[in-house]
Amino acid sequence: MVLDMAIKTNIYLATCVATAASMLALTGASRAADDIPAGWSVDLSKPKQAIISYAAEANGPRALIIACMRDSEEFGMYSTGLMDGVKPHGGILTMQLTTGNMKYTVRGEPSMDNASGQAAFSYETNINARALGMVRSELFPLLYSKGPLTIKVDKNERQVPLNGIAEPLKKFSAVCFGKS
Repeated sequence: MVLDMAIKTNIYLATCVATAASMLALTGASRAADDIPAGWSVDLSKPKQAIISYAAEANGPRALIIACMRDSEEFGMYSTGLMDGVKPHGGILTMQLTTGNMKYTVRGEPSMDNASGQAAFSYETNINARALGMVRSELFPLLYSKGPLTIKVDKNERQVPLNGIAEPLKKFSAVCFGKS
């Protein structure tokens, strides 16, 4: 029985890692062929998928990537450029977004960004209508605020401006939530 549980746990973990790798590959592949623009941008190149990201400079590390894959009911958040010296606790990392008195925290794991080849924070989950509603009500008020937005992975943090996010966020929302 213990051996059966260990095997099932290993299969589950392997499935989670494979899902994480494939979603990060999707977010990287969609930008690999194109240059990563400076500032906020949204990638709607695949049906029922929206990826919004922020890079301080063209082709630079994407400090925040949010992916909503309605075709596979998956949601992910990633960050590159904040992984120097990061030590996962039991393989788990925390990314926290804050602005003013609002905060949004997710637990993820270290991975690689396929677009840049850099170490990345990766959070992915299957998502249903209820979970999407929670994302919309808890995460999006931060993104619609005046900012700046502080992105923190472990002890590393970076502030990013929220000016220029309105139009990409509207397009992202239309795909992810079915509304603009």
